[in-house]
Amino acid sequence: MKKLIILFLFIFLGANQAVASVRYEGIVIPVYEIELVMSIDGIISTIFVKEGDCVRSKDKLLKLDNTLQRLEVERRKKIYYDNAEIESNKENLVIIKSLLDSARRLYEETASVSHDEVKNLEMQYHSLSGKINVAEAKKKQEHIEYEISREVLARYVLTSPINGMVTVIKREEGEWAKAGEMIVTVVDTSDCYVDFNIDEQYARTLRKGDIVSIGVSEGEGISIKKGTVVFVSSVADKASGLVKVKVEFENKSGKVIPGGLATISFK
Repeated sequence: MKKLIILFLFIFLGANQAVASVRYEGIVIPVYEIELVMSIDGIISTIFVKEGDCVRSKDKLLKLDNTLQRLEVERRKKIYYDNAEIESNKENLVIIKSLLDSARRLYEETASVSHDEVKNLEMQYHSLSGKINVAEAKKKQEHIEYEISREVLARYVLTSPINGMVTVIKREEGEWAKAGEMIVTVVDTSDCYVDFNIDEQYARTLRKGDIVSIGVSEGEGISIKKGTVVFVSSVADKASGLVKVKVEFENKSGKVIPGGLATISFK
């Protein structure tokens, strides 16, 4: 009888072991979590959003005090659009050209105008023509400087590059914003991913593009999501021997909160 019980337990435990699954855990991370910085230093004059606000791509987040730069743009604009000298020289060139043509005709037909007078008018014509060419070349340079000043002015405003939610604002109005320092974070949670570290024997069964089931925390319970394998590392971690596998899934409902646990199981 004792042998039968032992045999039964052996069969029962063996059957359970056969159907037991191996589970791996990972952290849910949004695909797009962007830490934004200013490209120039300055004092924050206006913050257009607050933490928790939803924003669209190109929406303004904050603005630096741009008083001096706006004046610089206006100065460059006036210089670029001031064509009075060029227009005046062009009108004078037309007059000199007419005088030169008349002088040449008189010199050739009646010799009532001296050769020196013709040469003098030719010199005036070429000199004025050269001034116009130089002024027009300068206008091209002024146009470039005007566009540069406008581009610099645009950098005084920080905009969102994506649709998402503002989760971090590190500065207040009136504070100094340093170029290159993270100041605002915008997160789009509509697409998330999980990095799993999986034993090689299971990682070998996965390929990029495979559809897998993962368990994620959604409200009070765990829900099963269909995810896509977007990366399977070709090397294992030297310390643990585990292989990194990245799985992406949709979260357009926003019910899955990034930072929570996710699981993937293998039988």
